Amino acid sequence: MDRRIWAVVAGLWLLTVTGCAGKGEVVMLNLHAAPPAGAPKVELPADTIVVVADFEDGRSNKQRVGARLHQAGGETVFNVPDGKVGAVVAQVVADYLKKRGWRVELARPVAGTSPDNGPQVTISGRIVDLSANAASAFGSTKITASAKIIIEAMNAEDGSIVRMTLSGAGTQTVAVFDPEDAADLLSGALSESLEKFVTETKIEKKMLRLKP
Repeated sequence: MDRRIWAVVAGLWLLTVTGCAGKGEVVMLNLHAAPPAGAPKVELPADTIVVVADFEDGRSNKQRVGARLHQAGGETVFNVPDGKVGAVVAQVVADYLKKRGWRVELARPVAGTSPDNGPQVTISGRIVDLSANAASAFGSTKITASAKIIIEAMNAEDGSIVRMTLSGAGTQTVAVFDPEDAADLLSGALSESLEKFVTETKIEKKMLRLKP
């Protein structure tokens, strides 16, 4: 009887370990803007238009935004839809600023656009780091996420540029891992960096400036 019990236990253990092994699949992380709960909306002049262009992907590894290392070996790779990290970051930036009260659009070049009817501020930048990684052990998975971007805002009025380096990070341990956990943590890290941009800048006379 003891031998049969140990056989069952060993079988269950083998199924558990096999189920925790990575198979090399790719999981898409849907990033989103996540402003602080209860953050008041910023009051901007109604006629101020801000556009956000795709960011340059300056990361050394452009094929992924991280991975989950499984307990029994192997990994699951994380990426963003279509692998277009620069476009995804631009969308998150635009959505974040909208939620904080800005009038924002994604950049769409239009022939014949003049300074009078074009955007007053154009935001673009470079992605230095955007990564979410998870490591599974028996009974838990530790997730880490980090984001670092160099953001540039160009004023159409005088051609001046406001440049800031923004960063955010987060760590979380979960009992049962879900890819949304990694997506939420990375979204939070990116949003944390964008909150600094919102709180340390202002728009006056249709131009973006750093606060004193």
